[in-house]
Amino acid sequence: MDGIKLNEEFGDLFAYNLNVNFQNKVTEIYYGEYITENAAPIKKMIFENVVWQEFSEFDFVNIFNVIEVENSFEVFLNSHLRYFNRMKNYIAEDKINAMKMPDLFYYTFRQTSGFNCFIITKTALRIEFL
Repeated sequence: MDGIKLNEEFGDLFAYNLNVNFQNKVTEIYYGEYITENAAPIKKMIFENVVWQEFSEFDFVNIFNVIEVENSFEVFLNSHLRYFNRMKNYIAEDKINAMKMPDLFYYTFRQTSGFNCFIITKTALRIEFL
């Protein structure tokens, strides 16, 4: 699914929950329209075969604005150059090489409010309507 369709489906939704299964290399993000006591998520993104991911700046309210999808490590690297420069002494060379493999999917989430993240996977994300 391309970035335009993802933005139509998820733009301005609230992130309810983030579930990471390190053993199975699966990450799920649940979304809804409003966070209230009785509200439930309405959609879920499922990322399988995760190669690398980074999450930061969590808040009580996490509103997604734009989701960027890239198929090139070079393009992805340029938009995250600051992160990779900061982390160059902490990410092993084999991990960097794994991020450069062909046919990967690079997802970057830009928020209106709350946490920022990017996820690199070997397979395209799946969407479930709850």
